Amino acid sequence: MHTLTFFNHKGGVGKTTLTLNVADMLVDLGLRVLMIDADPQCNLTSFYLTEDELDTLLGESDDVNGGTLWSAIKPVVDGKGPIKQIDAYEIRSGLYLCPGDVLLADYEEELPAAWTGSFARKERDYDVMCALSRAVREMGERYNVDIVMYDIGPNVGPLNRAVLLDSDFFATPVAADLFSLRALSTVGRSATRWITDWKTIRGLATPDNQKTLLHGNPVYLGYITSAYKVSSGRSSTRPHEYWESKIAPRVSTRVVSALHTIDPALVPFSSNKLASIKDFHSLSPQAQDFGLAIGKLRGKVNSGYNAQVAEAADEFLGLANEIRSRMNV
Repeated sequence: MHTLTFFNHKGGVGKTTLTLNVADMLVDLGLRVLMIDADPQCNLTSFYLTEDELDTLLGESDDVNGGTLWSAIKPVVDGKGPIKQIDAYEIRSGLYLCPGDVLLADYEEELPAAWTGSFARKERDYDVMCALSRAVREMGERYNVDIVMYDIGPNVGPLNRAVLLDSDFFATPVAADLFSLRALSTVGRSATRWITDWKTIRGLATPDNQKTLLHGNPVYLGYITSAYKVSSGRSSTRPHEYWESKIAPRVSTRVVSALHTIDPALVPFSSNKLASIKDFHSLSPQAQDFGLAIGKLRGKVNSGYNAQVAEAADEFLGLANEIRSRMNV
């Protein structure tokens, strides 16, 4: 079982869209996939569940019978017991969802103190730092999945730090705009700082504790130019090719080179680019209406969209194949 995260603190780069569409295609390729909604905004969960289902789920998540990711880790965070086993939602055969929760924000508030306490080798803080990982990996093993995919929010906060350090692999979605370009510097700095600091924490831990701590070695798969728009021909619009020429060297200097200084094994691939995924405009909200991947909308939407649906299926399948190859699963 391998864990994968699409990580970029810049919003609007399509992390949730990538997660659910790539997960769907990985299942088409014969893999079993568990999606983890680790974003307190719960966008992935709300994609699949109705408003009434979500209201009931979140309303009960703080109770003993709660069924969200927060429900699973709450006993550890509260210091009252081990991880609570919860059930995943079966989206379709081979594809599962661990629902998110707005109360993950409470967990995030505990993580900075747990981070500091981990340097002091405090068992309680180790447990809090690793609670989410243990819940997720237990669920993944129970459902016998090949890949766990984390969906996270657009920030470089302590929750995303815990997720990235639990990830076996990560990739960077980048939109074709100036702000995404500049955000790559933060991605590189944050990832290298977190990995370096966690190596210190692991180095201070006892051999027994090292066996249960986050491994903290996320391998970089590369970047995806996501949600790019085909040029409208207006002179004020920078073409996609312009941004591509800027993104590739920025990824190399700000992300790949930074990780290489820690450990060359974290950046093993000669090509940093995974794929380009277009902005499929109105198909994305229509996909949410049906709770389906964009490439599965044929017969559900107006036939005039069939060419775009087929194009989406091809693009996400190509990305899924590349990810599968680089992850060697």
